[in-house]
Amino acid sequence: MVNFKLVQNKYSLSSKLILITFLIGIVNLFLYDYESTQETIIFISILTLRYLLFILIKRRFEWSKYLLIFIIIRSMYRLYIVMGDMDVNPVTKVNLTLQLIISILAFVILIVFPKLKEWISDKRKYITTPRISNPQH
Repeated sequence: MVNFKLVQNKYSLSSKLILITFLIGIVNLFLYDYESTQETIIFISILTLRYLLFILIKRRFEWSKYLLIFIIIRSMYRLYIVMGDMDVNPVTKVNLTLQLIISILAFVILIVFPKLKEWISDKRKYITTPRISNPQH
């Protein structure tokens, strides 16, 4: 029963974390001064992908982890670009950092923790299984 709740909660928690990054992105849309229409369109498309990711994780699509990895890489790239710009509002820099941290946390909850738990469970199973001795000796 506990394992079922954990499995159910990892999707719910990860999707809520991604929704938070989406909301932070909406705040950034109003704080960051975009220099071109192309930048604005790219930013809005990334926001759309974040919302799509929220839905995909909530509905437990297996390939949502690839979109999550893409979002994390995009967040790292965006943070690198914005941190070098001196004219950017400090709140925007903090928000981008929060987006990256929360996205990584969602990735860890959704993918890393279950793999780690499975690995530990396999190790325990291997250690606790009785060894059959060779009857010929």
